[in-house]
Amino acid sequence: MTKRVIDGKLEVDFTYSGRRYRGLIPVATLAALLTGSAPGEEDANLGKAGPVAFDRFVDELYMPRQAKPNKKPAAYAADLCSVRALKIFFGTKPLHTITKGMREDFKQRRLSGLLSDDGAPCSNNTVNRELSCLSQILAYAVQVDYLNDNPVVGLKRLPVVHRSMFWLSREQFDNKLMPAAARSIRGVHQGLLEFAAYTGGRLNEVLQAHADDVDWGRGELRLLTLKRRTNLKVHRYLSIRDIGPRLESLLRRLKPHPESGYFFTKRDGSPNNDDHIKHVFRLIADAAGLNDYRFHDLRHTYAMHRAMTHVTFRQLQIELGHASPQSIQAYLDQAVRFEAGQSLFCRGA
Repeated sequence: MTKRVIDGKLEVDFTYSGRRYRGLIPVATLAALLTGSAPGEEDANLGKAGPVAFDRFVDELYMPRQAKPNKKPAAYAADLCSVRALKIFFGTKPLHTITKGMREDFKQRRLSGLLSDDGAPCSNNTVNRELSCLSQILAYAVQVDYLNDNPVVGLKRLPVVHRSMFWLSREQFDNKLMPAAARSIRGVHQGLLEFAAYTGGRLNEVLQAHADDVDWGRGELRLLTLKRRTNLKVHRYLSIRDIGPRLESLLRRLKPHPESGYFFTKRDGSPNNDDHIKHVFRLIADAAGLNDYRFHDLRHTYAMHRAMTHVTFRQLQIELGHASPQSIQAYLDQAVRFEAGQSLFCRGA
């Protein structure tokens, strides 16, 4: 029985050849039923714009018209990585034939490593990001009439690990991230990444690093922190000697801008843009095979490696500028599983 017409679709509720048709159905679908050429199950979600292959829709419509204009550079870069993985599985499949079952198959293959170049299984965080991207692609397809409904909307995400658990081992930092940084844009951002990992600085603190913040007489490095809740600017001080030779060597190598004095700047001497650095880090991390990592994980890296050296609770809290004791204790609890010799800050490392 036909109830009413809404935006060129018929609201119906009837059974045909043992299959119940209920809800909004395009006129073309109803016409096919009346002529005896009822579409198969795979065509039920076909929109008025007609069929299109998944990879073509992504390359020609979603990425240039939806993702790039509406997302920040770091989020767009993340979408590029997700799309690469999605296209391996969905490829030239017609967009309207994608189902919840295909989504689950993709998820299991990613978790088991069957779709990875090196056969390594992907983390829950990576798979969640890719599934979210798939849902956004299909939602846009509904918006532009290539689909009637988003078949994967509302499906549960995988449980994820807390971000503080994401930190780089010494091998990952020295043998993967740093070589990738040296190859990227002539290595101009390598010192910035080292500075973040050797100081535990937040991105805004790193970008505000100034030559005047290094006091060789007192052996201290000063970091400027903006407290989010109070908007107060406060300083925290790191002992260059306590942290070790890596930080001292880096500070002696860094060259501040001759006019502004900042270490990490644009050509005019002003500090770099946050989103630009996040985007660059994403590219470097992907090139290093560290797809799940983001810039802030360098701060977690500092905290974990300092905790490995058996610093006290209070000292680590001061160095990180953390108000939450739970965060500090989490790092110390994890660090007991490692030897001091595995730390970036171990003498001779």
